[in-house]
Amino acid sequence: MRDTGHVVALERKVLESISDRSPCKTKVRRPPSQAALAEADRMREGHAAAASAVERVVVDLSHYAAVADRLRHAPSPKEENTE
Repeated sequence: MRDTGHVVALERKVLESISDRSPCKTKVRRPPSQAALAEADRMREGHAAAASAVERVVVDLSHYAAVADRLRHAPSPKEENTE
């Protein structure tokens, strides 16, 4: 059970936090500046040049698929002892 002093202190704290002021302003969403757009273009051009210089990477997932197939079921005790 709470002491009367605690109840009064809690009530004061709650009432202090209530305000009749308007809510905080939300962040204004501004479009990017010309400098920001120019920097984005520069970064895209650099990325495109680097990507064209590198050969296409092909990943063979057949090994992964074989391992995933084996792990799809729990091995029987007989299979477990043979490995």
